[in-house]
Amino acid sequence: MAEQQTASGDEADGLLPPNSPIKTSFQKPLAFVAAGQKISVIHGDVVLAVSEHVIVVHEQGHTPVLYFPRGDVRLGLSVALEKMSHCPRKGDASYYEFVGPNGSAIAWTYADPIPVAALLKDYIAFYPDHLEFQREA
Repeated sequence: MAEQQTASGDEADGLLPPNSPIKTSFQKPLAFVAAGQKISVIHGDVVLAVSEHVIVVHEQGHTPVLYFPRGDVRLGLSVALEKMSHCPRKGDASYYEFVGPNGSAIAWTYADPIPVAALLKDYIAFYPDHLEFQREA
């Protein structure tokens, strides 16, 4: 895969501490914040992920998304999908499907994110459909 580039002017700070004030803009469309708490992802009665090292990604024009370390996600319960997509702010995404009694849960990852989103390497996010996210203090 060719080296991915980000649009001119795209910048992101490193990982910000929990509860940091967030401001995104056209010039700075991404912000990465440590969740600062243990978060679980539950699909039906199956726990798909549990982590104390979740990153909350704030992206201009989108709702915040939780990213879990790959090692904290039960990928053995999923099937890799052939679907791929490209985000100009983060890079090329690949997808996983977790099948359950109430429908499928879909997750994605950036195996080789563009430099501005390098923090997301080895992290996985979930579409919220058919999932419950539980937060512990």
